[in-house]
Amino acid sequence: MKTRITLAMACFIGFILCSVAVAYYPVLIVRECPHCKAHVVQEDTLTGNTIGAKIYTDGKREAKMLPDHPSLVECPKCSTLFWVQESVEVDVGFEAAEGKQQVLAPSEKEMLNFLLADQTLPKEKEFYLRLLLWWMANDAWRSVPNPNPVFSKEHVQNLDALSALFDEAEPNQRILKAEIARELGRFDECLLILSYQFEPDYDWTVGFIRKLAEEKVRAVKPFDREK
Repeated sequence: MKTRITLAMACFIGFILCSVAVAYYPVLIVRECPHCKAHVVQEDTLTGNTIGAKIYTDGKREAKMLPDHPSLVECPKCSTLFWVQESVEVDVGFEAAEGKQQVLAPSEKEMLNFLLADQTLPKEKEFYLRLLLWWMANDAWRSVPNPNPVFSKEHVQNLDALSALFDEAEPNQRILKAEIARELGRFDECLLILSYQFEPDYDWTVGFIRKLAEEKVRAVKPFDREK
């Protein structure tokens, strides 16, 4: 009996540990603002999962248990933007973060101004910002049942610039390039890009976007394997 109880307890503890491991648990990092030297707090992910996540045709993922944390943030003290990985890490932990202000996520306008102001950004940073600006533009109608999206002039310029950054030899980037063409109403261009011979693993995703283009639907859509 004693052995059975020990094994049962071991299984129970293992289950609890596994459950905790996949739950969202943040880690708080105290960083020094490179502009005003204030100590501010950045939240990052220690553990998480994608259970119940929603993924959209523009590549954005919404997962309550695995949220995205911005790489470019705004200092709550001096309102200046900075890259978290280029700032000094001062301390880590909830106790260290107590009483300090958290960094802010930049607005769409702030990110666009930052992008336009720095013409020497490395390609990967430009790519990151333009992708976020695309997602932010689409956020306005993600939950609208029958959206009729209208991109501003700045949105269109950003999408054209982002499309030019994609490497068509890379399947995921080729699909996103086609998605941009679809959302801009360039359906023939979208279908032409998707005429590429993809590996079988991409067939469902490509077919989903191709069908939207054939139906001349421009709005961003969540992938739904039940339909």
